[in-house]
Formats: sequence, C-alpha cells, structure tokens
Amino acid sequence: MTVKVTITSCAEQKALIRKLGLPQSLAVRFVRIKLDTGEWEVLVTSLQDEVSYPTKEFKELYYFHWGIETFYALIKTRLELENFTGVGAEAVRQEFFSTLYLSGLESLLTESAQDQLNQKDTRHPQIVNRAVSFNAIKDQALALLFLNNLETEQLFERLTSLFMMNPCLERKRHTPPRSNSSSRTLLNFNKRQKNVVFDMGSLNLMAVTKDGGINQVKVTTYTN
Repeated sequence: MTVKVTITSCAEQKALIRKLGLPQSLAVRFVRIKLDTGEWEVLVTSLQDEVSYPTKEFKELYYFHWGIETFYALIKTRLELENFTGVGAEAVRQEFFSTLYLSGLESLLTESAQDQLNQKDTRHPQIVNRAVSFNAIKDQALALLFLNNLETEQLFERLTSLFMMNPCLERKRHTPPRSNSSSRTLLNFNKRQKNVVFDMGSLNLMAVTKDGGINQVKVTTYTN
C-alpha cells in the first residue's frame, strides 16, 4: 500500500524555514509493509517513482536501515553522546566530535579482529563485541597519537587480542518478540544499571615509556 502526500510547513516555522533556505513543502510517500512477524510497518520516503521503486522492495530495504539505527543507539547510549559535561556551545561541539572520533577509531582498530572472526567456520557469523572493543580502547585512544611506530604496533596487537574476546553472534533476520518496558524500569536501568563506557569530560591516557615505565595523564575537556 502506498500513499503520496505533500507536507507543508506550519505558519509559526515559515519565517525560520525561509531564513535557512529550506523548502516550504516536501512531497513524500508513505509505504506500508508487512514484516515476517505479522506486524505492519509504515515507512516514509522521498522516492516517488513507484515503477523504479516498487512497494515490495521496501521490505528488503527496511532491514538495511538497522545499521544506521544501531549506530545512533551506540553513540547515544554506550558513548553517552547527549550527556554533555558543559553547557556552552564550544563544550558541546567538542564532545560531539570527540564521540564521533572515538567511534571511527574503534571501527578502524577492530577491522583486523573482524577479518579474523570472518574466517572462522561457525554456525552464525561472529562480530566484534562493541562493549569489549570500546572498553579496550577507552584508556588508549589518546596514546595512539603519541606513541612511535613500534609502540603503536605493539599496542595494536594487544588491542586486537582483546577485540577477539567474547564476540557476538549475528543471526540473520532474527526477530525476537518486542518487549515494552515501563518508564519506571527504563529509569532504573539508566540511573543504576547501565554501564557507561566513556565520560567525555575526561579521558585517562596511559602509555608505556621507552624505559618500561608508565605515564598516566588525565586529559580534561573544555567545559565552558
């Protein structure tokens, strides 16, 4: 089922939209698809051509968007993107880009470990456990900027061995029943149970020196 509509801006927002150079109206298409669980899902798209983009293909596309959704969940929950330590624009901007830097760094550092996991003959594909990988690099993220090539290679080897621990199983099209938690349960989880990987207000930098000693520096972000 497909429905095409044109969404127009409300009167209160027209001046701001005009100032930003954005269109005052947007033509969209609502597509209803039936999932394997029997549930109906309504998607909104700007792809208007039903011949080039038939409704039946959106069910397959629906599963592809989860990589984007889970990335948003990763930076907002595990990396606490919205838990800013400052209220000024510069503090918020700094912590936002620091979070993106760390997520990108994690993707690069885990590439070798993921390649090794891909070569394993297992019933379900294995993927690097993000909880393990982020905890492994949280005290080494800044050290990578200051170590020499030899020290960096040694650190990569140690991190890769850690990334191989406790991998997650990737079950294709695994659709467990959804559970709707109460607001009280969610509040209790976020206040008392959730493990925070990064406090972007400060990072501990630990690096091995040439004489075998350990230097530890606490880097505090700008919190205007």
